[in-house]
Formats: sequence, C-alpha cells, structure tokens
Amino acid sequence: MLSVGLVGLPNAGKSTLFNLLTARSVPAENFPFCTIEPADGIVEVTDYRIKKLAEIVKAKKEVYSMIEFKDIAGLVKNAHQGAGLGNQFLSHIRECDMILMVIRCFENDDIIHVENRVDPNDDAEILMLELSMADQNSVEKMIPRLEKELKTGKDKLGNVKIELLQKIQKALNDIIPASTVTNPENCDVEVVKWRKSLNLLTDKPVIRLANINYDGKNVEFKADFELDIKAESELADLTREERIELGANEKSGLDRMITACYQTLGLASFLTAGEIEARSWTFRQGITASQCAGIIHTDFEKKFIKAEVISYEDFITLGSRKVCIENGKARQEGRDYLMQDGDVVEFKIGG
Repeated sequence: MLSVGLVGLPNAGKSTLFNLLTARSVPAENFPFCTIEPADGIVEVTDYRIKKLAEIVKAKKEVYSMIEFKDIAGLVKNAHQGAGLGNQFLSHIRECDMILMVIRCFENDDIIHVENRVDPNDDAEILMLELSMADQNSVEKMIPRLEKELKTGKDKLGNVKIELLQKIQKALNDIIPASTVTNPENCDVEVVKWRKSLNLLTDKPVIRLANINYDGKNVEFKADFELDIKAESELADLTREERIELGANEKSGLDRMITACYQTLGLASFLTAGEIEARSWTFRQGITASQCAGIIHTDFEKKFIKAEVISYEDFITLGSRKVCIENGKARQEGRDYLMQDGDVVEFKIGG
C-alpha cells in the first residue's frame, strides 16, 4: 500500500490533521517535537460511486480503496545536519511514497511558531531547503562510488547514471527538486528502476497544503490545496445532510484532500459490484486488465481469459449489468486492455 508522509514545521497542524484522517489518538500538543516516532494509519478513499453501485445491486457491504498516512515529526532549520531530531525525521520521510507538506498560514498568538512568526513562504522554503540538502548529501556520496565502479567495469550503465546524478546535483544546489530532472531519452529500464531505488526526498510527488482559518486572518500563500484543519475537525462527525444545512460542502475538504493525494500518486479505482459487496480496487494508472485481475487474486492474472467492462455512467444510467449487456454497453476486453478509473468489471477466469 502506498503511503503519504505528513511533513511540516512543528505546530503546523500535521498531527491534528492525522488525528482527523485516522480518528486515532496521537499527541497534538502545543509544543515542538511532540511527535517523535511516526504514527501511521490506513484511511478510506471516499468514493460516491460505491454507495450508488451498492444500492443498485443490493450489496450487503461497501468496501473502499485505502491509502496510508504517516504523521512525521516537524522539521526545523538545519535538520539535514541533525538539528532538532532532523536526521531521524528525514529517514522517516524517505520511507513514504509521497509528501503532503502542511504549511501554517493562519495567525494565532496562542499557538507557538518555532520561528516566532507566521510566514508560510519562508516555512515552505525551509522545508524544501532541508529536503534538498538531505538529497545533496546522498548524491555527493553516490557519485564517487559510481565512478569507482565504472573504472572496474562492474556497471555498464555507469556513465548514464553518473550524468543523471550530476544533473540532479546541479538542480539540488539551486534548491530545485530532483523531480524536475527528467531521465535521458530512450532511457534503459534498469536506469529508471535504479533512479527510483535512490528514494530521493525531492523526487517524490508533493502536495503543498495551506492550513488556513476560514474565519480568521491568514498570510497569503500559493498552495496546491487549502484546508481549515480546525474547522474540519469540528465538522468531522456531521452527516452529509447536516453539512449541507450548515452551508458546508457535502463532500468534506478532508475527503477532497485524500482524493487529491490518491490521484497525485497515480492511483485510480476499478469497481466490482455483486450481492456480497460493492468494492473499489486500487490500481496504478497504466496497467492492464490481467494485472488488475491479479490485484483481486494472484491466480486471476495467471488464469485470465477476458474482462467484461461497463462504464460506471452506463451502469448507473441503465440500472443493472443485465440491461447493460442487452443494450450493448458491456465490452469484452482482453488481457492487454488498459484499465480506466471507474470501470465496472467482471473478470472471466479459466480453470
């Protein structure tokens, strides 16, 4: 299961957000380094399609896709040199597949800021600097080792790897993420795998989340997503109808943020629907029908015959699999069909 690391300066709102995400009790007190060991929790990806499918097929239960979140302790200036508990925290980030950068934008004299000011742009720069410097330290150690291996002839792709690392190093020196450096054209698949194995912090996808106060004063900051974490906490126990009555979005900001993380990781869901359950299954965009069958059970990929695919929209409009088939809306797809988000599927498996 892919994981999202909640990263930010101390008291940015990470642990409160994590508590809200997972309904787990982790400390969220008003002092730096309250979180030391990373806490993790598995969270459902809310998908309105499952509820509607379940109603149509009269499924006994609904099962949703999942994503893991990790609450990682706050970083401070010079974390890459061990400031605070920096090196330990950076290693926790390295274990995650994606970074959700929580930036405090609200002003509140009662909540301590580790830098004794509220400046989200400076906070974001501190975080990027620390991640970049940690990556620089890693890259600087890798290049001499690769050069040594190149001389001994151990690695035939050594030149390509060194050239790529040098480009990444140049970007990092300018505090530009490694993710901006593309792989060489017609890059060998082994180089692609090798780069991924480096697990550079700034090569990971990032969402910058502005923690704001809807009813208070905020410092302007260009973010990918805005969320009033405190307000979401107060609305967390309300039903859809109660949220609408209060004028809030029927789909919570938290749900929309979870979906954004899911999509940023390159994930999507195919759907299955029957009397036992209506379910969304997580898959990486770009994989085939037979590979998706293997997500349900490894034997399904080996014994795959075909996939009967109906678009979610057709299934809902026509009201049943049987009517979809009668109206020519059920397609028979082979093993190389690229699965699409929202495909309602029934796999045909051989003996």
